[in-house]
Amino acid sequence: MAGFAEKVNIKHPVDPNHIDIQKDPFHPAAYILTLPLDSEPSYVWHTLFMQELWSSLDFWDRKVVLTGKTMRLVTTANHVAEKLRWLEGVVIGTNKRVDEYNKGLRAESARKLTLLDEETIRKDISSWQVSRVRV
Repeated sequence: MAGFAEKVNIKHPVDPNHIDIQKDPFHPAAYILTLPLDSEPSYVWHTLFMQELWSSLDFWDRKVVLTGKTMRLVTTANHVAEKLRWLEGVVIGTNKRVDEYNKGLRAESARKLTLLDEETIRKDISSWQVSRVRV
């Protein structure tokens, strides 16, 4: 398992005048909106994001692509604010998955430490037994 994952968020405040908006070259009715992220997503965050994205029921007329510290929303011009709220919800859901992932890593790490401690104690008991038998 990889190390702990960091949360990633859309960088706020989002200035509408500085958002890159391009026409999608493949879909004549679609646009590409480039949103800034507060940090570059790790492989773990990206994987959890894709799981959250594909589990969303509202994934009909849009596509999301992560590249570096940007998130590109490909969509039609209809109801963009609603789609951005949806996308923010996907990011929040992903960060909840990150919390669960990290919690699982901490539990696994604690379990391994407990097993190591137990093994050390058993070796010490065995060593004590051996030295006790010799006396």
